[in-house]
Formats: sequence, structure tokens, C-alpha cells
Amino acid sequence: MTRARLRTVLAVALIVLGTPLLLAGAATAVYVGPDDTVEYARADVGGEGSVTATAVGLATVTGPVLHVSARMADDSDVFVGVAHRIHVDSYLDGVGQQTVTAADLRGEVTSSSEDGSPAPAAPPGDLDWWESSASGSGWRGVSYELTDEPVRVVVMSPSASGEPLDAELSLGVEVDGIFVTGVLVGVGGLLLIGAGVLLIWLRRRRRKRERALRAVPDDDKDETPKPPPDEPGEKPQPEKEKVATVTPLPKRPLPERTPPPPAPAPPPKPSARVAVVLGLTGLVTACAQVPGEVDEGARDELIPAITSDRAEGFFEQYNEVVGAAASGAGDAALADVEGGTLLATSQFAAEERAVTGSVPEGPPSAVTPSVVLSPQVGEYPMWAVVTGQSSAGGAPSWFLLTREDAASPWLASLAVHPAEGTSVTAPLTADGAAVVADDDASRRGDEVLEALRAYGETGEEPEGIDLTFADGLTSLPAHGLQLGTAPPEFGTATRSCAVENAGQTHWLQTEYGAVALASISCTQSVTVNPGYSVVIEEAGLGTIPGGSQISQAEISQNATFILSVDTDGSATVIGQRMQPIGMTWSLP
Repeated sequence: MTRARLRTVLAVALIVLGTPLLLAGAATAVYVGPDDTVEYARADVGGEGSVTATAVGLATVTGPVLHVSARMADDSDVFVGVAHRIHVDSYLDGVGQQTVTAADLRGEVTSSSEDGSPAPAAPPGDLDWWESSASGSGWRGVSYELTDEPVRVVVMSPSASGEPLDAELSLGVEVDGIFVTGVLVGVGGLLLIGAGVLLIWLRRRRRKRERALRAVPDDDKDETPKPPPDEPGEKPQPEKEKVATVTPLPKRPLPERTPPPPAPAPPPKPSARVAVVLGLTGLVTACAQVPGEVDEGARDELIPAITSDRAEGFFEQYNEVVGAAASGAGDAALADVEGGTLLATSQFAAEERAVTGSVPEGPPSAVTPSVVLSPQVGEYPMWAVVTGQSSAGGAPSWFLLTREDAASPWLASLAVHPAEGTSVTAPLTADGAAVVADDDASRRGDEVLEALRAYGETGEEPEGIDLTFADGLTSLPAHGLQLGTAPPEFGTATRSCAVENAGQTHWLQTEYGAVALASISCTQSVTVNPGYSVVIEEAGLGTIPGGSQISQAEISQNATFILSVDTDGSATVIGQRMQPIGMTWSLP
């Protein structure tokens, strides 16, 4: 094959290669647009349920950004939010819903329905675990990068009214750099086509030049014009007669000449040029983000129960609510920030102030969280221990925060404000998360708690437990009505104690064992026989007015403390004053 024909084949190959690149690049750039986003599926969702949610397996790649938008059929308000599956699974547990399980690039959307209750227990806008959310009329949506994190998108009414959902769902994908890649691929295709056309044009131009050169006469030919036939001219000379033939003698051999230089290297083959072009095209397409594969193992990883930002937000609300309750503005909002034993003591304190008319000495000290000891969890209920510095100074306060499910708020269930000068062995952390104590440490801790419960009933101090800073715990055996001087026939008096949330104490690992916040409540039950009565002192007792003559009473007191248990079974209790949580009585 001649070089000229080879160049023609190369030109055709460049045009054939560049044409689809030009068309594909131009089509991609026009279809995607400068925002690198394209909608690939749209479908009507709803049915009998009031919620539509995507499945974790909806996205099978990582890297691109997924855009999920929705609007109500009647253009009313719609809520769209994305969050970790642990939160969404808990929030929608038992709720009737439609789950979008797949949406392919052909626009086909697959879903399944599940029966259940009409709506979740709380409106979605009141919850703090959404990674991104939007609500309002018209199209509303969220965007999130596809990673190994298992997330779900929820579409529902912002009010969680429970009415059947009738909405339109749109799914779009954003691949970073795909618009620029389309433009560059199109430009690359255009350059290839231009190079091919240029080679063909140069070949034709060369052929025209060669034909023009062949049409020009040789310089050795006699250019003198011949006289026309009708003009007289010179007569041709007659040919001479050949007399003899002359044969030349052989010549001497010529001397050897220097060989000519080697011919230049041939031009690169067309296949090499095509390889270079394809390599450049690969570099151009590398401008776009390449999706990766999902690590299925990472989707089972645990998450922190609470973050530092959420803990700070909680205590801002906590300080505000507790301050308002202490000033007499009411204790109704206390249930929004407190729960369990802590709520019971706060509510009784408010009731006691209402009965006695007493006024707190000053507003409670605001607490600023300093250390968030949050374990890694994989389901609800969740819990965390937070230590906070009081604005009044002193030793850091300890709080146990709990959350029953995703629709419930965080609540402070236990709180201990140690006396100044006390110290507690700090729990261990790993990668920023608190380390939950192992089964052996938890078992030893529960055994110590049982010994302290028995101590509250009998007053017999257990061995190996340091009660120097226990404070209110040491008052439990003698709390309530003091009946030591009453005759045996006056009636009966019993005392019973219990560990709050027994078996659900949250133990954290320490260097020497385990530590936890715990609470023991004791109730004194008094029944007076006919003819006798118990007279309350003039100062009164809690909500029992002074001077009252009672025939029956139940008085409950609580002691909350920090319990550190070492591996050898020894323990240390750091507590605060005993607090009443309930009183009932009757008159003769």
C-alpha cells in the first residue's frame, strides 16, 4: 500500500472515529446542561399510606449526587427529608408506607406497600436527625452524595396528619464534570473530523499539482516553431551515406563511490496515531466523576447516639425550660427535656413550692456540656452520658440522656451534681466514642447496685463500697417519718427500695472497671391503728402541711449517684442530696 493511499485510509478513520464522539459529546452537553444534573425517573407515589420512603438499596454506586424532589398533586405543602436508616426505620416503624425499591435509568420505578398506622408519632419537622430536609408547596427536594452510608429519603405531609399521600416523585443524578466532559469529547471529535478532512484536502491538492507538472513541456525540446506548409522553407539536407560502423573501446572502470546516506525512518503507522488519539480521548473523559461500588459491609456500621452539636442544642433548651419552671412559669414544659427519675423529682419540687409557697433561693445554674460520652449504637432506644460545667462552678455535673425512639426527643433521665472537690474516674473512649462496658464489668456493677438497694432498706453498710461522698444515699435508710419512739401497738411501718430501671443501667468502661449513673428510690409505708395518729412537725414535711394528724402515709425519696466499680469488686459512690419524688397521706 502506497503512502498516499495510507494517508487516505487514516483520514477516513479519523472522520469515522470523530463523528460519533462529536455527536455523543454534543448530545451529552445539551441533555445534561451546565449543572451536571439529569432527571432519570419520575413517578406518582402515594396510595393508602401517608408516607413514601426510598429503600437503602435504591442507589448501588457511590460518588454521584442524588436529587430527590416531590410535590403534592393538589400543590399543598410537602416534606422531603433524608436521614440514616436507623432513624428512619425507627420513625416509620409500624406506619403504613410505600417503599421505592428501585429506579433505573430507563425511568422505571418499582415500589412496594406496607400496612400500618396512619402516621408517625411526631411531625417530621420537629426532629433533629435529618441530614437534609425541605418543606413547602410546589417542588421540594433534597440532594445528597451517594456514599456507603445507608440513608433513606422520606416524603410525607409536614403535619403528619395521616391522610393518604398523593404526590409526584422525581429522581435525578448529578455527576461532577460530565458537562465539561461532554464538551471536551465533542471538541475532540470535531478535531478528529477536521484532521481527517485536512488530510484528504492535502492529498487532493498534491494530486492536482502533480497533474499540472506533467502538462508542462520539457526544456530540451526545440521550441522553434515549424514553418507553415504553405511557406517556402529550406530543403532538408539529404542523409549522409553510412560508410562504416564505429564501435567504442571499453572504458576503464569508474572508481568506487561513497554509498548514499540511509533513507529517513518511515512515518508512524496509522494504528499508532489512532492509539494516541484514543489515549487523549480517555484523558478527556477522565474529567468526569467515575462512580464507585458500594461497600455493603460499611452499611452495617454503627452511628454515634448523639453528636456534640446536638448535645449543645439540647442543653440550650434544657437551661431555658428548667429556668422558666424554677421561676414559677409552670412545669408543663419539663416533660419536653426531662424524663424518668429526674422528671419525677422536678415535678414534685414544683408541687412542693405550690403547696408551701416557698421560693427558690435563685435560678438554677445553667449547664454547658463539656464532654459527650456517646456510644456507637445500631438501634433505638439510644443513650449517652454528658458531663457539663455549671455556671456556678464546682465539680462537673453528670447527665444521662435517653431517647426512646426516633419520634421522641432527647430527655435528661438522671442528673448528679457532685460536691466540689470530688472526682470521678473518666470513662474510656475509642475513636471519639465512649466504650460500653463488657458483660463481666456490667455484672459486677449490677451486683454492687443490689447491695446498695439492700442497704437502703436495712441500713447495713455493705463491705468494699466507699460511701464517703455518697450524700443522699446514706439518708435513705432513715428517710420519712421518724417513728423510733412510737409504741409497738400504734401501727405498722415498712420500707422498700428499688433500683430505677433495674437491668437497664448503662455502664461505661474505665481504666479500672466500669462507671454508671444510677438511682435508688425507697418508699416508707405507714399505717396507724385506730386511736393513734402521727402529728407532723410545724415546719411540715414536703407537701404534708405542718401540724397535720395523719393515719396513713406513703413517702418516697430518691438518691441518684455516680457508681464506679473496679475489677476487684470494690466500688465508690459519689452522690447528691436525697430528693422526694412522691407523698400521699390521709387524715383519721
